[in-house]
Amino acid sequence: MKRAIRYALLGAVILAAVGGFAAVRVKRAEQKPAAAQPVAEFLQNDLYIVEPGSLEQWLPLTGSLAPLNEATVKAKVAGELVEVTVREGESVRQGQMLARIDLTEVAARVAAREADVAAAKALLVWTEKNRNQQKALLEKSFISQNAFDNVQSNYEVAAAKLRAAEAELVVARKSQGDAVLVAPFSGIVSLRHAQPGERVALDAKVVSIVDLSRLQLEASVPPAAIGQVRVGQTMNFRVEGFGEREFAGRIERINPAATAGSRSISVYAVIDNREGLLRGGMFAQGALTLSRIDNALSAPASAVREETGQTFVYAIEGGVIRRKNVMVGAPGADGRVQVLEGLAAGDRIVRVNLGSLREGVAARVSGPSPTETAKQ
Repeated sequence: MKRAIRYALLGAVILAAVGGFAAVRVKRAEQKPAAAQPVAEFLQNDLYIVEPGSLEQWLPLTGSLAPLNEATVKAKVAGELVEVTVREGESVRQGQMLARIDLTEVAARVAAREADVAAAKALLVWTEKNRNQQKALLEKSFISQNAFDNVQSNYEVAAAKLRAAEAELVVARKSQGDAVLVAPFSGIVSLRHAQPGERVALDAKVVSIVDLSRLQLEASVPPAAIGQVRVGQTMNFRVEGFGEREFAGRIERINPAATAGSRSISVYAVIDNREGLLRGGMFAQGALTLSRIDNALSAPASAVREETGQTFVYAIEGGVIRRKNVMVGAPGADGRVQVLEGLAAGDRIVRVNLGSLREGVAARVSGPSPTETAKQ
């Protein structure tokens, strides 16, 4: 009887111990934290807020600036260069004297032509007098018609020689004025080709002048884009040495033929440079505005992805990543594309490809709120 009681008490103790151990395990299980859920963290710069605005299509253009008007003043007469009154970089006015050639040889030629004219006049006077005398004899039948015709011919030859001598005298006298070289337009001297004391030949280069008030940018456009280029379109460009400052121009001419070899077509933009800041030969990089769409929803091209024929972006909605299928249009000039369907104003999308993102994953955004200036 006593042994049975001991067995019963031992069994109760064992059951109590087992129950206590199970209770401890349950309690520990309740206190153990749940498994952590993945959270994608973004900075404000990683996101882009979709808003309506203007979207422009640009065509990049590069080329060198050149003066729209430039000229090389050449010697119109041969002779010694007595004086050159200007140097490189000096401004000149239209009609201002640039150089002067010695007039000694020119004056001698003028004197020779004047002498030729005087001789031709004297010959004409004599032949005219002889013709009048022979005509009187012909009327009295003292000479034949053939004899008078010879006299008349001599008279006509003398008259022609006089006209030729007078024409040569006009040219010689003009040479006196040509000995003084003047500026054909107002501008700046770019190069002085000859120095005082040199003997210059006819058509020798003396001074080059450029007009920097209007410059020209020649750029090559690929054949695929030339159909979108029109005379009158505006372009903005930057020039080395002026940092971020932008200059404006407009297309004034389009070459009707493609360049051999490259098949590109040259277009010419004219730039107003009244301030005189730009110089010929400077390298310019710019863009030609092809079209402009107002109140267009746009997204960075880097945010748009394509997979299995679907174009989509990742958006943040209610603290969760959502995949949104979109339809995009023409790309803009600043790395954006027009969004035709799939997004609304105010949507926040992931700006760039940050790797593998999964729809439905919680998202957390840190950093200051984005501003309009943060968008590119």
